[in-house]
Amino acid sequence: MKRHMTLLFMLLLLFTSAACGPQAAPTVAPDAFQMHVQVDPEPLAVGDATLIVTLQTAAGEPVDGATLKVHGDMDHEGMMPVDREVSDSANGAYRVPFNWSMGGGWIVTITAVLPDNGGEFSQTFEYFVDAVSNESIINQSGGMNMGDTGAEMTPESTAEAGQ
Repeated sequence: MKRHMTLLFMLLLLFTSAACGPQAAPTVAPDAFQMHVQVDPEPLAVGDATLIVTLQTAAGEPVDGATLKVHGDMDHEGMMPVDREVSDSANGAYRVPFNWSMGGGWIVTITAVLPDNGGEFSQTFEYFVDAVSNESIINQSGGMNMGDTGAEMTPESTAEAGQ
């Protein structure tokens, strides 16, 4: 009998502690806040970037002190997602370091957890990232250097070289 009472007490304690655990933040009405994202650098290409997320009230007042949870995933299977979290802001602008690890379609979901238990809201953004990085020789101006010859590879010289 004593064993049954101890077991019952332990189960009761377990259920009570689970009920007192952390609660999810309430969801905020989507029109109560505005979220805008600018990506630097543009155009989007494989490599490091910064998402500049501006968070404002519906009246246009900046919101500082929120925590932004950023989840970026490609629009197809097989790639590791990119997850970031930031809380530092200035005048409602949050700078999120991000890495476009592959070219193609990206779906980025940003969840803002508002200060003072003010709730949270999410917004999803879709991007297309070029497969060639901005630093690639393909994107450099002036063509391809051919070494000490001083020659430059142009569409015309490429066609002539193939003859």
